[in-house]
Amino acid sequence: MLCQLSIKNIALIDALTIEFTEGLNVLTGETGAGKSIVIDSMNLALGERADRDLIRAGQERASVEALFDVSACPNITPILEENGIEVEGGQLIVSRMLTTSGRNIVRINGMLTPLSLLRQITAALVDVHGQHEHQYLMDEGRHLGFLDGFAHNEIGEAAQRVAALYQQVHTLRLRLRGINDSTQERAQRLDMLNYQVEEIAQARLRPGEEEGLMEQRDLIRNAERILAALGQCSAYLDGYDDMAACTDSIRQAVSLLSGISGYGAQFEALEEQLRDVYYVLEDIAMQIHVQAEKMEFDPATAEYVENRLDEIKSLKRKYGNSIEDVLKYQEDAQKEIDQLSKQERDSSQLDRKFAKLSRELYDACAQLHALRVQAAERFSAAVGNQLRDLGMEKARLHVDFAPLPEFDQSDKYFTASGLDRVRFMISVNPGEPLKPLSRTASGGELSRIMLAFKAIAADMDDVSTMVFDEIDTGISGHMAQVVGEKMASIGRNRQVICVTHLPQIAALGDSQHLVEKQSTDDRTVTNVRTLSFDERVQELARMVGGAEQTEATRSHAREMLSMAAALRASTAN
Repeated sequence: MLCQLSIKNIALIDALTIEFTEGLNVLTGETGAGKSIVIDSMNLALGERADRDLIRAGQERASVEALFDVSACPNITPILEENGIEVEGGQLIVSRMLTTSGRNIVRINGMLTPLSLLRQITAALVDVHGQHEHQYLMDEGRHLGFLDGFAHNEIGEAAQRVAALYQQVHTLRLRLRGINDSTQERAQRLDMLNYQVEEIAQARLRPGEEEGLMEQRDLIRNAERILAALGQCSAYLDGYDDMAACTDSIRQAVSLLSGISGYGAQFEALEEQLRDVYYVLEDIAMQIHVQAEKMEFDPATAEYVENRLDEIKSLKRKYGNSIEDVLKYQEDAQKEIDQLSKQERDSSQLDRKFAKLSRELYDACAQLHALRVQAAERFSAAVGNQLRDLGMEKARLHVDFAPLPEFDQSDKYFTASGLDRVRFMISVNPGEPLKPLSRTASGGELSRIMLAFKAIAADMDDVSTMVFDEIDTGISGHMAQVVGEKMASIGRNRQVICVTHLPQIAALGDSQHLVEKQSTDDRTVTNVRTLSFDERVQELARMVGGAEQTEATRSHAREMLSMAAALRASTAN
């Protein structure tokens, strides 16, 4: 139950708290007093779209807080528990703050929560009927939703099956379309990938190969210089013409030390060290000869190295910055080839699966259609009963179903809600044929039909609070009394909050709240206050007779309140 609404810095409101009672709460006031601002604030607390124009001029932020008594609302307990929201004393406090900088902060019982969760929770608590919601009845595309809302208990499982199958069929259709629509592109892609993979495979690249080739190229390009250096080293070590060999000199030195090694350990050690040097130099000389022989490159080797490096460079330019990148590209390309080839093989299998699922979906839609047809009879009867209470005694509502199309696996007729297309047909007077509701009902009739729908929903749903924003559009006189009695009837089991301009409806309220605007030289403020009995008499007299009140209008107002009290007492018994 919506118990209290606190508003701060919203439009013409500085700070305001409204406490609603059980039963029918009515909000009245002059045109332009700010009743719509109160409803906008309530919608803001319920999670509707935030418009920063709602922030009062000169302020940087605005906030709305709604206090709910949820002790008798077991339907939201699983939602709260799933999201870790604790409730103490059956109270749920929703707060929402807007700032001019764009921040939109939502808290539930002090915990920051996403806006989507706020909407999910409040949708289970409050049903708001806006000023123009009855115009939805003019949109035949919405009629199926009204019927499904009435019959959700009976059709829920079948509707879920249809929705699940539709999603599978739709996803599979998109997949097949992607396969079929891109056949030529896929073939072109396969040709290109196969060419690239083959080009890389023929190159027989090896990781690290390029570095080795570059080293070999450097050797070839500097072979003359290297050979000259190696030859000079050999001359120094092995001797050349009149140049003595370095190794011969060291060998003679070793022989001399060997002759005196017996005279002391120090001479023996020197001999061993010098002999080691001799062996090392001899080994180095041998390696220099070997390296010099390796430096004899023929032109064919030089040409191969240059061509191979050019080939690697060309592949790198196409497929990556290194041989490793080129090989990785080859690996990825082969995977894509395998995948594209598999798509071709899978296409026929997917076609068979699509046909099977489409048939299952069609059969499920047919079953859902049968359940809807059964529910439509009960829906029409329930609406008829409500319309009789609302002064449309002879009105007949009929749910007209378009014939189901023949099975067509192309799924062009399928939707997530099935194959049904419905529209409401109505006859408001005896002898008149049924005609489309969207083209025949007047504004007052639409308001009453929508109220009939809401009354049915109130009997079926667990929503504890219903809000009607000027549902009295297009009605007056006796019909206003009838509509008011219907809302009062709903208020016996639900909390009802109603914005109205009609005294007949206002008089039936269990409580009445006056929305009034107060202006000074430079400031305008909207205020809401709960009226006492005498104040209700004054307000009802204004609604009956305008600003010029007379004793007659006040007497009429007191009589309306007395009759409303008697009606409540009689229905309570």
